[in-house]
Amino acid sequence: MSSKLIEEIFGVHAARAALKNPRRKIHSLICTQDFYDKYSHDLKNKKIGKIQILKRKEIDTLLGFNTHQGIFLKCNFLQNYKITEIEKNEKIILILDSLNDSQNVGSILRTAYLFGVKTVIYNKDNSFKLNSFMIKSASGSYENIKMIEVINLNKTIDFLKKNEFWIIGLDSNSNDTINSIPNNIKKVLILGSEDKGIRMLVKKNCDFIVRIETVIKKDAIVDSLNVSNACAIILNKLTDKNETTT
Repeated sequence: MSSKLIEEIFGVHAARAALKNPRRKIHSLICTQDFYDKYSHDLKNKKIGKIQILKRKEIDTLLGFNTHQGIFLKCNFLQNYKITEIEKNEKIILILDSLNDSQNVGSILRTAYLFGVKTVIYNKDNSFKLNSFMIKSASGSYENIKMIEVINLNKTIDFLKKNEFWIIGLDSNSNDTINSIPNNIKKVLILGSEDKGIRMLVKKNCDFIVRIETVIKKDAIVDSLNVSNACAIILNKLTDKNETTT
């Protein structure tokens, strides 16, 4: 739904976060009377090109779906960050290697934001695209995370290594667990696609390949965690390790 000039946003949390973001220029807003009455304070200090108040069924018809939660924005495109904009004090960065499910990506952004991650890097080809459904599932976190699209992940990893980051790949078949990762290092966590995992050339460039230890280890009906759930678990482990040493 989005273009490089216009980004379309729906969903209460995603829309409210966009309205509060000073980097956002709101071209138009369509909402129900209920949304307008409840969140009018979000609109007071924001210049909005056009506001329409419609009934929910009218918005359903206009958009062609009913998951908008009574709010729809057209904004300027937000994400145009470069790899050189990574801050020196960032402790954990995420790389998404060939993920395609927008819902999973949105959930990962939500988790990443809550654990203090500021940057998420992803490959341009054979990967998800930024879209309205992903932004909604990110539940407002999209406004606060730098999304950096790159052509070559291995060159990006080399750049990060030169800037003192250690590269951690997540693989359920690894012999090593999260506990093998040293505490006081700057970390890049790589998550691979659910069907293929991290690509082999990317995996070879990792400093650590680790798995999440589960109770059931052999002959499990389910052989791996959903990638967004795995992200939440490992970020919890990594940030907890950082906190216990500071």
